[in-house]
Amino acid sequence: MISRIVILMLLSLPAMAQSTTNRLNFKSGQSQMIGVYQGTIFVNGQRAHQFATDNIVYKSKRNKLVEDKNSVFLFIETLGEAGKKNRLNVFNIVFSRADSITSVVASDVKDFDRDGYLEFGGSEVATPHPSADSLYYLPAEFYEIKKGHVAFDAEYTQMIDNKVNGTYLVSPLNKNGQCCVAIPKKKKK
Repeated sequence: MISRIVILMLLSLPAMAQSTTNRLNFKSGQSQMIGVYQGTIFVNGQRAHQFATDNIVYKSKRNKLVEDKNSVFLFIETLGEAGKKNRLNVFNIVFSRADSITSVVASDVKDFDRDGYLEFGGSEVATPHPSADSLYYLPAEFYEIKKGHVAFDAEYTQMIDNKVNGTYLVSPLNKNGQCCVAIPKKKKK
């Protein structure tokens, strides 16, 4: 009788190990097995990418696979540096590799501008400007998944910059090459 209990307990251990909170498991439509734990991405059992530190937000709803035109994209949210927003790291999963594509401000992955393509990205936290009539320009950076590729979405980025900053600047760096230039505050209507 005791041996049956021990066997049942042993059989249940792997299921318990897979339910740890610091582990993500995905399966692509191409039958790729993708696991993320201890700061490492594994594809089909092989180490595919190692983060510098395990700062992954394992419980984030933004951690997901998105498939488009036979391309598989893995989205992993990581903690932002002190005083900055979390990041969304995007990987293209090809065979047993995880190729890093970009890292942007963490956001949902959805069709924000209703053009039929999924977008993601955003802008950083505003740093207060010392002058009451000015603010630092906060450049946005948005990408979209289109025809099996991730590409910069210039149109949506410009639209958001105009909405948030009241203007769009192609070059938001100051004369020292640092982010970002100061602009006058928008007049409230």
